[in-house]
Amino acid sequence: MIIRVVQPAYFSGDDPDRVIADFIKEKLYEATEGSLTVMPEYSNAGGLSDAEKELNALPRAKELLEISSNIAREKKAYISINVLEERSGEIKNSTYLFDKSGEVAYIYNKQHLPPSEINLGVIPGNPDGKVACVCDLDGIRFAFMTCYDVYFNEQIEYIASHKPDIILIPGYQRGERVDIIHAQAKLTAFRCNAFIARSSYSMNTAERGGCSMIVSPDGQIIKNLGAEVGTISADVNVFEKYTRTAGFGGGIVRNDDFINDGLCPEAFK
Repeated sequence: MIIRVVQPAYFSGDDPDRVIADFIKEKLYEATEGSLTVMPEYSNAGGLSDAEKELNALPRAKELLEISSNIAREKKAYISINVLEERSGEIKNSTYLFDKSGEVAYIYNKQHLPPSEINLGVIPGNPDGKVACVCDLDGIRFAFMTCYDVYFNEQIEYIASHKPDIILIPGYQRGERVDIIHAQAKLTAFRCNAFIARSSYSMNTAERGGCSMIVSPDGQIIKNLGAEVGTISADVNVFEKYTRTAGFGGGIVRNDDFINDGLCPEAFK
């Protein structure tokens, strides 16, 4: 599968949400047949830091979702896009995965909310309070994390227990250090033994933000946009797993199983 990850500029001029959404639409139309395209968090409301303006951008979510569905169907491709939207009377941070027929295969509701989203009125997770961030599609196991989620080992461990093939991470992390973003992506891929496709925003600096990337199950960064604006892609076998010795001189095992075999959570309660 060809994985495509898109990184817009964090535009701070007039109508930044419209400028960013237009860029994202342009990149959606560049999707290739059979590929997976991953877009950043707040694709319909990027570049905004004012609650009223963010709420005003909610209707644009519908337009971007319709385009994503059409492109997925026309290109027989997977499209993953995150939007801030109103759904069933609630404000949700939603990551959609469209299948190759353009149908919604899954919606992940962001679980961990920073203060800005709590103040905005975003409702986390599912109504039953249960975590739901893994789905199977065409034999591929997808997992989902959104921006702030990546700081929480509880979600990483949950995902690791479900043995995913690829983790989709739409992000923002505008003020986070680059080395921390790298570490989070590499360690999550390594722990979960899965590819990571992370899409975020360029902050026009090599120090913070950006770093839309594709990471392999052994924690190696395959492609990384850094502070650049644009798209990266990599042709990967999504079922590839990192194997290693079970300790020095031991037999070959999956890396995630090597870690799982040593877990003792009861000792730390």
